[in-house]
Amino acid sequence: MASYDIDPDQSVSIAAILLFIDAALLGFPLLQELFSSLGDPSAFLLFWVALVAALVAGGVGLLKGLRWGWYVALAAISVRTLLDLASVSLLSLLFDGLVIFLLTRPGVRAKFGVR
Repeated sequence: MASYDIDPDQSVSIAAILLFIDAALLGFPLLQELFSSLGDPSAFLLFWVALVAALVAGGVGLLKGLRWGWYVALAAISVRTLLDLASVSLLSLLFDGLVIFLLTRPGVRAKFGVR
């Protein structure tokens, strides 16, 4: 194992924690916005709710070792990365890049049976 390789179980745990933190940082202001506009939530807000749900579901799936969790986590963090690229949010890009790096390590992919 090379010096930069992390244990797959540790990688999964770190990635899941970062997904939960990302969901919380995105979700709490979103909840405030949803409750302030109770009358008619827009499709834009529903998209953000779906993204937060995907981040949480991906993190839970990763921690349970389920194959679909890897796919959901990678898809959700990829969408989040594209949104952060559009808004030029460098700190968020750093976290997103770290999650993508951890999820695409060969040991982690093998753990979830992804080629």
